[in-house]
Amino acid sequence: MDPQMYKAASTGDSSFFDRLTASDSTLLQVTTEKNTVLHIAVQFEQYEVAKKIVCLLGCLAMQTNSKGNTPLHVAAKVGNLEMVRFLIDHAKDRDVETGARQLLSMVNLERDTALHIAVKYGNSEIVKELITEDSKLAMYVNKAGESALFLAVDRQHYEIASHILSAAPKCSLAGRHGMNVLHALVLQTSSCKCCSIQSAP
Repeated sequence: MDPQMYKAASTGDSSFFDRLTASDSTLLQVTTEKNTVLHIAVQFEQYEVAKKIVCLLGCLAMQTNSKGNTPLHVAAKVGNLEMVRFLIDHAKDRDVETGARQLLSMVNLERDTALHIAVKYGNSEIVKELITEDSKLAMYVNKAGESALFLAVDRQHYEIASHILSAAPKCSLAGRHGMNVLHALVLQTSSCKCCSIQSAP
């Protein structure tokens, strides 16, 4: 990727993109990890730059990097709610009926949706937004066999787990190695008890 474009995307220099047009091949360049310039802008939470990039070349919103992550996966990881909403709204604008659903259901090489990623990093506001957009996301299971609810309980994000249960009552309970949410809850409870015993005077 052109070093100047990378710097502009990561530092929020929107004037750089004012000089580009949709036909400019520079916008198609990627990093060694196959991150597009939109991935970079989202990673560094440069909202105004991200908007300009999408305005120039909207298809970048659906492009994946070497790990299969879309810009939405990245936004879910960094926990930027404004960016998540923008990417979803853009998908709706491109295709009113299926655009958002298609973007939300995209999985990376680990078969994680953006919801899985948001849960893993404990970004509760992102989880709420994604579930509100499509409650069926809670049915998805990743490559390890983990549902979003299982991940929430396994990582002790109980507020997130509670929200998933209330917003998507038909969510998957599946977990890795044939476990389910109840197994994870028992393991976490046992772990907490052990910690309490060890720390007792």
